[in-house]
Amino acid sequence: MRSAKQPQRRALEWARWVLARHGVVFLDTETTGVGRFDEVIEIAVLDPSGRVLLHSLVQPTRPVHPEAARIHGLTDADLARAPTWPIVYRELLAVLRSFPLVIAYNAEFDRRLIAQTSGAHGLPPPEPDWHCAMRRFAEYAGPPPIDSWRRYHRLAEALERFGLSHPDSHRAAADAEGCRELVHAMARGLPLRF
Repeated sequence: MRSAKQPQRRALEWARWVLARHGVVFLDTETTGVGRFDEVIEIAVLDPSGRVLLHSLVQPTRPVHPEAARIHGLTDADLARAPTWPIVYRELLAVLRSFPLVIAYNAEFDRRLIAQTSGAHGLPPPEPDWHCAMRRFAEYAGPPPIDSWRRYHRLAEALERFGLSHPDSHRAAADAEGCRELVHAMARGLPLRF
């Protein structure tokens, strides 16, 4: 029979492995929505020390869904003068050449939306080595204590379990920083508060 601590130990070892590697970044996006035609409208990429390597709004080719705007607060007017994806894409590729290991909270979502946005502009999706901090935190902590029917914690909940706070804004730079702090907390083997 497997010990309940084995998954937690694997997550801790993963976090330590990530932070010992060269070329690691923490990435987050905000989007026009969550559907198969939605696009990235904000992206942030941080190094393990929290230094911002890329942070930009992105002008989409489609309007922001009202539900998405309620979450991140970005409107079509906010994005009207932002650079287009091909410009931001070139900056992202330049970062990923030096930092090819990408950690994201719900990496599958960010990867899919970056690929969709790239495809909408006829660009190949970037292909870094993606790792999901959300899945690793689920190994570390088990299911959420509230709404335990969910398999994964929301980022703010995960940080709270370590006694860390998350800014109220649901924006790319804040979420990338929250992901970075979470991986550092796992690597230190911090105990869960509840």
